This record gives sequence, C-alpha cells and structure tokens, in this order.
Amino acid sequence: MRTRSAGPDRPAPSRPGPVATGCLDVVLGLLLIALETVLSAVFFYAYAGSDPRPPNPDMAEAGPPGMDWSGTLVLAVVTAVACLIGVVLLRHGLPIAGVVQLIGACVLLALTLRVWHNAHEDAHATPGAAASAYAAPPYT
Repeated sequence: MRTRSAGPDRPAPSRPGPVATGCLDVVLGLLLIALETVLSAVFFYAYAGSDPRPPNPDMAEAGPPGMDWSGTLVLAVVTAVACLIGVVLLRHGLPIAGVVQLIGACVLLALTLRVWHNAHEDAHATPGAAASAYAAPPYT
C-alpha cells in the first residue's frame, strides 16, 4: 500500500505548532481581556460618568427621575462584543484564549446586571421606606 507524502508538487498540510496553540493562546486571551477592560472603563466613564442635566424647574413636581440606562447599555454592548470575540477565537482553534474571553464575558455580564440593578433601585426608591420599616408608629 502506497501512502501519499508531501512531494515537490504537493505541499505538506499545515498544522499550528506548539507556540500557536500553547503560549500564544494564553497571551492572546489575557491581552484581549486587558484591552477590553481598558476600553470598557473608557466607554463607561465617557457615557455614564458625565454629569446629568440639571432638573427643569417646571418639572419639579413630576416625580422621581427615570432610570439611567447609559451604564447598563454601555456594559451590555461591551459584554456582547467580548462574547462574540470569544466565540470567534474558539471557532479559529484558539481554545484557551476563547475560554478566557468567555469567562471575561461572564464577569462583564455579572457587572452589567449589577449596574442595572443599582440603577433600577435608584430610580424606584421610595424616600424613607427603609427608615419607616424599623421606626415606631407615631403617637396620636
């Protein structure tokens, strides 16, 4: 039985070496996480860290302010991009970088849910509700 070998007219099949699948994979995953951390901090500061508009004096009696979605939306977009990059890395044969990227996306998802929850609590807080729950009823 004759086996086919790479000859002068036929190139050898290319396989990624140990550098591409080992050390480079880990370094790529960590560099992408560091880059996303810096970018998400910049975006979050730019969109959520800016001062809100001053209240309109005509709207003083309108009720509590609405929910601020800026921080939640910025983190949601960064989380979706991190998840997409992780899937692309897995599809291209870099499993360690893809898994590190997806773990980072899970951490970003938890942070996004925390920011959303804090914004929701701020928008729907009733003044004095926590103090009145433990206070004695007034005497009449």
